[in-house]
Amino acid sequence: MICALFWICCGPEVDVDTWLDSLYDRGGEIFYTTVKDEIANHPQKDLLTETETTKIINVETTHPRLYGLLVNIFYQKDEPEFRSLLAKGDKASKTRFEEMYLDLAGFSASMFVKSFFATTSSTDLIRKTMPKYKGLDAFDLILRSFGYHAKLDTPPAETIEKTLSPEFDKQGALDAARFREAHEMTKGEGAKMAIFDTGIDMSHPIFKDTKWGNHFSLIGREGKPWAADAPLVDWGWHGTLISSIAARFAPAARITMYKFGDGDTQNDPPFQLLMECLVAACIYKAVHDGNDIISISASGATLDLDYLREACQYAYNHNCVIISGGLYSRWYKQGNVLNYPSQYDTVFTVTAAGKRDDGSYGYWDVCAPGETNDVVAPNDIFGAFPTYVEEEDTYIPSISAAIPVVASLFALLVSEYPRSGDEAPGEYAKTLMDLVRENANPERVGFEGFSPECGYGMIDAAKTLRSAIVLKKKDSQ
Repeated sequence: MICALFWICCGPEVDVDTWLDSLYDRGGEIFYTTVKDEIANHPQKDLLTETETTKIINVETTHPRLYGLLVNIFYQKDEPEFRSLLAKGDKASKTRFEEMYLDLAGFSASMFVKSFFATTSSTDLIRKTMPKYKGLDAFDLILRSFGYHAKLDTPPAETIEKTLSPEFDKQGALDAARFREAHEMTKGEGAKMAIFDTGIDMSHPIFKDTKWGNHFSLIGREGKPWAADAPLVDWGWHGTLISSIAARFAPAARITMYKFGDGDTQNDPPFQLLMECLVAACIYKAVHDGNDIISISASGATLDLDYLREACQYAYNHNCVIISGGLYSRWYKQGNVLNYPSQYDTVFTVTAAGKRDDGSYGYWDVCAPGETNDVVAPNDIFGAFPTYVEEEDTYIPSISAAIPVVASLFALLVSEYPRSGDEAPGEYAKTLMDLVRENANPERVGFEGFSPECGYGMIDAAKTLRSAIVLKKKDSQ
């Protein structure tokens, strides 16, 4: 390290690209050396099979993409500082950039090693209950968890012609959650919403008038993190479905896709550390990009990871609201009561209400009760599939679909009651969260007051928005 810094500070002038190429290569050397050293000296190494240990030690040869993929994940937390140092370009800035980057390479390696030992009670449960994981060892499963094997093929040039289904406007959730009335006041103009999911097909007609941000993908993003990129192709379908809901419920908001999953190889990972790091990295990136709302439609993880907890706190402190989902009952009934990031105080938790035959709504037993459930959204929600898959647009009752409905309500609030910029850390985020909770209606789902099944009740977009307008007037006086 001393020699490297002396080379920068006192050696001959070197072309920036050459310097960065060299730095990236040295980062790789540190990464793979750290992996070998930490596995060899880990106090729990006996928990690994001989085959798993051999695979880890030989990973540089067998899986050469590993370093380039992982360093891109952990780079996002301090990406603005890295970018600023490169822009300055003086010797002191280059020295600092190098120190930070080489430390980051070592940290990325440590997190990879840590992922083998950061297990919970659900690790064995998932491995035993998911047929697709049969015969895969810990090494194979960890690679899958952060998208090493994700499908990134370019969609076919010929797509399936789709027309805009009338069900997008007929769906009951628009009325049940009173979005039609709310849209008479605002449709989300000026709000910036980040969607974390599997990618997006922007060519679907539901997105004809959608305002887009600069989309971002961590799946397949490898190589020099200051220059890397990756496609947003949505072979998992989920991202397009979720984004189409936001596009209908907050049609004037800016939507940005942050791809952190593929909807296939990464689903229900038994080893969750690196998947949670993907979510955390996207949180940092979305906050850096100036988003007001982050919508995460993904099943919760059971690992309480500091790296994820700190990212959620970072968003909250920057008054960016994270909306995520409560548990499904299928895991809850098997003993899983943990759900992150939704169980952090800094995250707003959504579950779904079921529509009954008589048109009323109530507790939907597909969803698990939970003390951290904040509100419910109706489950009669219509979504769009990518134009390059042979699936008809359809209703998608789920917690996943309820999340962007609630995120859209937050977008309407941001539009009518935007940040002043003078708020204390977390003050504005808490105000918005309180507005949604206080204006929810528990009687609409058969409860009086808070319940673990439905939180504070069914969201009411019109009532919540009017409360925000009153608060805005009060603040201006």
